[in-house]
Amino acid sequence: MKIINSLKKDVIKTEVNKIIDKGRVLKTDGSNSYNDLKADYTHQPTVATSKSELSKLLPWAHTAISNAKRLLLDVHHRIDDDFLQNYLNEFCFKVNRRYFDCIFERLIIAGIYNRWDSFGETRI
Repeated sequence: MKIINSLKKDVIKTEVNKIIDKGRVLKTDGSNSYNDLKADYTHQPTVATSKSELSKLLPWAHTAISNAKRLLLDVHHRIDDDFLQNYLNEFCFKVNRRYFDCIFERLIIAGIYNRWDSFGETRI
């Protein structure tokens, strides 16, 4: 997730080029702001004709947005524009690691290995 200040074509193209490798498939809505991306990416615009069709086109986008909003309102209570990108980064970090098991134990093991490495010992 990335915050952008404008939906102009040049702004979107610049941000997309920073984050996404060329040649990838982009599934977007039917906005004209994405038309310049066709040269570098496989662009698949989709336009929903009904409300029931909307949830089928980009289901994970709507789920991610609603979960991010819920997290921001529950945890942070107040959202400053200065820190919004940090809040979204935190949300993405948590979502990408939602299936990790035994986080505490993994943290302890990582700390022990790091400590042994600092003394020049070999790993087990």
